[in-house]
Amino acid sequence: MHELLEKIKKIEALIAGAQTEGEKNAAISAKERIMAKFPALDPKLNLVEYSLKVNNNWHKKLLLAICRKYEVRPYRYPRQKHTTVMVRVNPEFLNQVLWKEFLEYAQLLEGLVNDITDEMIGRIHQHEEEDVVQGNLE
Repeated sequence: MHELLEKIKKIEALIAGAQTEGEKNAAISAKERIMAKFPALDPKLNLVEYSLKVNNNWHKKLLLAICRKYEVRPYRYPRQKHTTVMVRVNPEFLNQVLWKEFLEYAQLLEGLVNDITDEMIGRIHQHEEEDVVQGNLE
């Protein structure tokens, strides 16, 4: 399954980087042929509603972008938290493609945020180790 997902990612990269209309059409056709062989991965078949919860607005924006990339329409009901994303999608597609991609990019995003935070704090004040105190401070 992992090899299949890698093929789909490569084809999507070809679609995005196509220089001519012919290249783009050929890549789209290749993706359609692969998706036809594996109907369980079609995001528009056997739809089930899911409530996806994320930690913060950065993760939410990332999840929304991935949903839209695969033409999965995200939404939210009134009074739901802003970090909740509702989707109607094929369960197999959600587990094998959408959520896996989200977790990969979320890990990269967290690393970038940590690096930026460390750099900003380093500009404000030199890094010092935390003092560990046993007992009462007097």
